[in-house]
Amino acid sequence: MTKRENKLLGLLFFNQGYTNLILQINEAITAKKSCSIITPTTEILGACLDDQAIYGIISEAQILLPDSVTLILLSRLLRKAITRRLTGIDTIYELGRQTTRQYKVYLLGAQQSVLDQTVKRAGELFPAFKIVGCQHGYFDAKTETDKVIKHINDSGAEILFIGMGFPRQERFISEYGKQILAPVKITVGGSYDVISGHLKRAPRWMQNSGLEWLFRLLQEPTRIFRMSLIPWYLLKLLSAEIQHKYDRH
Repeated sequence: MTKRENKLLGLLFFNQGYTNLILQINEAITAKKSCSIITPTTEILGACLDDQAIYGIISEAQILLPDSVTLILLSRLLRKAITRRLTGIDTIYELGRQTTRQYKVYLLGAQQSVLDQTVKRAGELFPAFKIVGCQHGYFDAKTETDKVIKHINDSGAEILFIGMGFPRQERFISEYGKQILAPVKITVGGSYDVISGHLKRAPRWMQNSGLEWLFRLLQEPTRIFRMSLIPWYLLKLLSAEIQHKYDRH
């Protein structure tokens, strides 16, 4: 397979499964090499169509994980090689349950109460994690960012999980990634809400059947407007991909 077959909108997506993803993360930590991992959804790729700056930010990442069942559907429609969903929250669980090593981890994002509960539960759920620091996501970007970055760097973290929502978390990596000493930086969206127990995650059968979005909507009805736009984004992405292919010929 060629790299092109793993691309959407010219963006190369990781499609090797969690085992190989963890190998690459471990290699980045050992080599102290910066590795930014972003988890685009259909909504995020839709935003890339309308905002070149967002597209540039997404394209800077070393690894892109297809964190949306509709992106997999799009890949199938276009006969691409992106065949499985890889999520931010599952990356946390896969890393946290490793038995061969321990990771120094910093958690950034969410409200303080959610973050506190996430740290508490992380000690129970993720034996491979040593939480070396945390910071809620509601700091003042203009006056407190330098202090936050210093706290991250002083912690000696190897992995920085950033759960501040799109597009703030992606912009944070793009703007400050070179200043952050933690080799691996991963966007995880609303994962802390689930890990903390603030929200429940869909049962495995719903995840496997592509219905996790429905389970989340039932818990957060206010998301209905955003979710109602996904079919529109899907059509726009499909059209853009077809047009791009047509332009190449």
